[in-house]
Amino acid sequence: MKSPEKSPHYFIPVSRHFRGNMPVTLRLRNYQELSDQLHSHEFSELVLVLSGSGLHVTPERETPIHPGDVLLIQPRRQHGYQELRQLHIANFLFMQQRFTRELEQLQSMSGYYVLFEKRPADRREPGSRTLGDKEFGRARELTMRMQQEQRRKIPGWELQFRLLFLELLLLICRSFSQEENTGEEASLPAERTLRYLDEHYAEPVDLHLLARHCGCSVPTLTRQFRQRTGESPIGYLNRLRLDKVARLLSSTTLPVGEIAEQTGFASSSYLARCFRTRYQLSPHAWRKKYHTQES
Repeated sequence: MKSPEKSPHYFIPVSRHFRGNMPVTLRLRNYQELSDQLHSHEFSELVLVLSGSGLHVTPERETPIHPGDVLLIQPRRQHGYQELRQLHIANFLFMQQRFTRELEQLQSMSGYYVLFEKRPADRREPGSRTLGDKEFGRARELTMRMQQEQRRKIPGWELQFRLLFLELLLLICRSFSQEENTGEEASLPAERTLRYLDEHYAEPVDLHLLARHCGCSVPTLTRQFRQRTGESPIGYLNRLRLDKVARLLSSTTLPVGEIAEQTGFASSSYLARCFRTRYQLSPHAWRKKYHTQES
C-alpha cells in the first residue's frame, strides 16, 4: 500500500455538493468498504463519528477515530480513512467564509481554537477531539434534526438548517472549552482505554492493570467501553490486531510469524485460527487475493 505522502488523491469542488445560496450541507456516510481514498475539497468539513471505528489518514499521520470524535478538515487538506470497522460518520460540509460573523462570536471560547486553530501537542490530528457522552448524544440529536430538515425541505428549512448547524458548532466549542479547563477527556475510562489499546495493541493487555490505570473497576471499565464502542475491550483489541494483520498481509511480504509478533499474537498458528474465524480466509489466501506490490 502506498504511503499517505505518495498516494494519489482527488479534489472535490464546491459545485459537487452545494446548490443555490446554502453555505452548509449534511452527508451521512456508512462505509462498507475497508478504506477510502485520499481526497481534498474547496470547502471545510466537520466530521462527527457516529459509530464504528477506523483510522483517519493525512499525509502526516494516522489517527484512530471512534464514536464521539469530532474532526475539522480545512479546505485543500488531504485526508481519507483506512482500516474501517463499520464506520458511520456525519459530514457537515460548509463554506467557512460564509459564517465569518458567527464564528467571530465563538472566539471568546477556548474550544473555538481547539476546533479551528489550535494544534494539540499530542499525536492526534489538529482540530480533533472527543465529545463527552452527554454532548455526543446532543450532537447526534442535532444531526438527525438536520437530516430531517434537509430531506423534507418544508418552507423555512434553510434557516432552520443553518441554525441547527450553528447550535452544533456552539455545542462542540463549549464542550472543548470545558475539556481545556478541566482536563476531563483524559479522565474518561473508555476514552483512555481506546487510546491505550490503539497505541499498545501489540503488547499483552491486563484488564485489571488497565482498569487501575483508568481509576475504576474492571466491570465499570467494561461497561463504559461497551457503551462507547459496542464491544468489550478484549473484543475491540482482537479486531484491531486482526485488521493490522490484514493490512500487513496486503501491503508487505513479511512472514506470517513476524506479522504475528508485530501484532501481539502468541504464534502464527493462533493468528491463523483467529484470522480465518474473522475473515473466512487463511492468511496465505488473504495475501494471495489482496496483496499489492505498492509499498
